[in-house]
Amino acid sequence: MKTPVARLFGRAALALAVAASWPAHGSEKNFPTRPVKVIIPFAAGTSPDVVMRIVGQKLGDIWGQSVIVENRPGAGGAIGATAVAQAQPDGYTLLYTVNSVLCANPHLYGKLGYDAFKSFAPVSLMVNLGYVLLARSDLGINNVAEMVAYAKKHPGKLTYGSAGNGSGNHIVMELLTSMTGTRMLHVPMNTNKVLALLSGQIDLAMEPYTNGVAAARDGKVRPLAVTLAKRSENIPDVPTVGETVPGYVADAWHGLFATAGTPPEVVDKISADVARVLAMPDVRERLATASLEPVGSTPAELRDIVRRDYDKWGAVIRNANIRLD
Repeated sequence: MKTPVARLFGRAALALAVAASWPAHGSEKNFPTRPVKVIIPFAAGTSPDVVMRIVGQKLGDIWGQSVIVENRPGAGGAIGATAVAQAQPDGYTLLYTVNSVLCANPHLYGKLGYDAFKSFAPVSLMVNLGYVLLARSDLGINNVAEMVAYAKKHPGKLTYGSAGNGSGNHIVMELLTSMTGTRMLHVPMNTNKVLALLSGQIDLAMEPYTNGVAAARDGKVRPLAVTLAKRSENIPDVPTVGETVPGYVADAWHGLFATAGTPPEVVDKISADVARVLAMPDVRERLATASLEPVGSTPAELRDIVRRDYDKWGAVIRNANIRLD
């Protein structure tokens, strides 16, 4: 069965093409009349930062107004998200974030300065990416089936690294272990996980496409699978996890949100203009080079995806008993 995100890909090309011809009408045509600020709740140089600076420049050209990208990292994205939740609901302060901030954080923290559904107005699904499951080359495991068999025979012996408790690569690995009935040892680390594989500190790692694809191509670590519903065009010989574990899909989409209460015509205007940008060949090429797939969506489609991923990852987090406070 296709996931909500995967179903969008079949319609994305048509939606993006049509968006280029959408006319502005009503009060939409007056937005924006001053610079628009986009808050990214992660540091400069991260994949959300890279994407928004590409898209923001093009939006600025369309609007004739500057798009100011502001990085506010901290607390797993909660600091930046809270700032947007508390902003004026006029479309001039936006949130560009990854799915974990809205779909995982509410289950990890007892108290947040925002509500995943009440604080934001979804604008558009922007890009999608998955994770590459990597193994150290001398592990003797060549695919997911062999990994599962080994883990069942030796419970708790295989180790996997992540960016920390509750991080994306931790949670997607917990989903895999729960679906396969295996137990592995989680090793939180603030160092490079590919280097940790090379040095033998860990056996496995789930790395986002933005750096996992390059590691897979390098050949020094072994790629076992990718976590999206379809194979990556950049490493097409690497199977999906779902080819061995039916139903397994784990993505790390990026989305654009406004503050709740922003006029619907402003939200629709931003969404349509984002679709125009994501349809541009040079933008698509730059994103593809970074192993990011441009999507584009309606606000309603993004709202549905947030709800479904909120429930999906909430169940994984509860089952694994992960808390960060």
